[in-house]
Amino acid sequence: MLCLSALITVGIYPVSQVSASTKTVTDPVRIDSPASFSIMGKGGNGNEETPGTWYLGATPADLQPDAPVLLFVPGLNNVAQIFWEDNDMYQTAYHAGYQTAFVQLYDAGGESADMWNNGRLLAEKITEISNHFGGKDITIVAYSKGGVDSQAALTYYGASDYVDNVITLSSPHHGSQLADLAYSSDAGWLADLIGMQGEGTYSMQMAYMENFRSETDTNPNAYVNDYFTLGGTDWGAVFSSNWFGGMYLSSYGPNDGVVTARSSNLPGGYELAIREWNHATIRTGITFPTFQDYLEGDQLPPASDFSTQTSESESFPPKANQWVHGAPLAKKDVITVNVEEDVEKLTINLLTAKQLSKLKVTNPSGKNAKTNVQQIHLEEGIFKDAVSSALTIENPEAGEWQLELRTNTDDNAYLLVADLKKEPYMQAELIKNFTMQDDLYQLNIDTKHLIEDSLSATYHLTESAKPNNEKKWTVKGKSNLSQQLKLDKANTVYNITVDIEGITNDGHTFKRTIVDSVYGK
Repeated sequence: MLCLSALITVGIYPVSQVSASTKTVTDPVRIDSPASFSIMGKGGNGNEETPGTWYLGATPADLQPDAPVLLFVPGLNNVAQIFWEDNDMYQTAYHAGYQTAFVQLYDAGGESADMWNNGRLLAEKITEISNHFGGKDITIVAYSKGGVDSQAALTYYGASDYVDNVITLSSPHHGSQLADLAYSSDAGWLADLIGMQGEGTYSMQMAYMENFRSETDTNPNAYVNDYFTLGGTDWGAVFSSNWFGGMYLSSYGPNDGVVTARSSNLPGGYELAIREWNHATIRTGITFPTFQDYLEGDQLPPASDFSTQTSESESFPPKANQWVHGAPLAKKDVITVNVEEDVEKLTINLLTAKQLSKLKVTNPSGKNAKTNVQQIHLEEGIFKDAVSSALTIENPEAGEWQLELRTNTDDNAYLLVADLKKEPYMQAELIKNFTMQDDLYQLNIDTKHLIEDSLSATYHLTESAKPNNEKKWTVKGKSNLSQQLKLDKANTVYNITVDIEGITNDGHTFKRTIVDSVYGK
C-alpha cells in the first residue's frame, strides 16, 4: 500500500501563544557600535544584518531590580530577530520583569562563523552590554550553536566575569550528524550550491566538536559559570524543515530535527529537561518557565531532576538503515532506490538546490505511483534554502523503485536519503588509535540474511575543508569491510562516507550508507 503524505508549506514553525498584552511590547531598539565585521567561510545564508550590533529590549514596568540582564544569543545562520519576530520569547521575558538584550553575531551578516570568531565577537559585546547596564550581571540564553559560541566566549575570551549563568536551548555541544552529512561525498554537490559549507557548519561536524570538547572540558575556565541545558525530541510538522533532519537523525536517537538529545547535554552542565520541543519551538517562550528558576544565583536542580547522560562523543553506533545518494542533477534524471524484502516502511527524503518541474515515482512492477508531493523551501537549519520533497511508502514492494526527476535549470543538484524501517543488519564504529594516525573503521554486519561473498564497501575519505582531496577505494568480502583510515594531516576534519552493497538470500539488492567524521591529530 502506498501512503503519500501531503507536504505542508511552512514558513515559520508554530510558537507558543502570544497573548494580547504581550503584543503591545515595543520591539527592541538597535544599538550601533563598532563591529569587528569580516567575511568568513563560504556559506552565504542570505542574512544582511551587521555583525556586532545589538538590540536593547524595553524596560519592564515591574522590573526585577536585582535580576540579571538576559542576553539572547542566536544560532547557526540566525539573526537576533528570531527571538521576537513570530516568537514570544522576548515578550515572555519582558512580562517576567527582565531587562533583555539581543546580539548579532557573524552569521547575521551572511556568512556563518565558527565558535572561535563568534566567541571573540560575543565576548566584546558582553563587555559592552554589561557597561551599558552599569555592570549588572548578564545571564546568557543561547539558542542552538549560540550555546557553543557562548562557551567559547566565556572560556577563551575573558567574558566569564560579566556573566552569571548560561541557559542553552538545544545546543549541539557534541556537534550534529547533519553537519557530517553536509560534508559527505553525496551531499557536497547540494551543500555547495546552496552555500551551506561555511565555517559554522564545518565546526559543527561531530569530529570537530569532539576535539573541541576534549580541549574545552579540561580548561579551568570552562565551567566557572553554571550551564543549564534543554533538549527536544519533536520534529515539527510532517515533512517540514525539521522533519527532514529528524528522520535522518532518528538513527542516532531522539532528536529535535537538528540536534540529538544526547548532543544537547553538556558534560559539565545541568540538564533541566528533554521534552517534545522541536528545534524551532525550543527557542520560544514555551520553554521559559522550565529555566526561569536558574537564571541567576547558584541554585542547582535536585539530582533527581536532571540527567547525567552519556556524552555524544562516546561510542554510539547508529542503526544503519539508510541509503544516501547525491550528485549534480541533469535536466532529466532517474534515481533507482533498491528495497529488499521485509521492509515495513520506506521514507524517501529528496533535497534539491532548485525546485523540480516534475517528480515521478515508479514501483518495481513498472506502475506509476500516484504522487501529490509538494515541494517546500527549507527556511532553517544546515540545509537552509534547499527544496524538500518527501514521500512515505508502507510495506513497499521489494525491488527497484525509480524516481524520475526533471528540472528547468542547469545548476541543480540533489541529495536523497532513503530510510528503510526494518531490523538493521549492520552497525559502524570508529575504533581510535591514540598512538598512531591510523584509525580502524569497523563495520559489523549480521550476514544471516545476506550472501557473504556478495558484500562490498566503497570508502570515501575526504578532507572536509578541501573536498577535492579525497581517497576512494572499494573492498569486497565480509572480512575486508572494516578498514584502516590513513589520515594525512593533523588538526583536520575528514569526512567518512561508506557505501555498503550486497545481495540478500532472497536475491534482492541491499544498499546502505554510513556517514561519519574523524579528526586527524
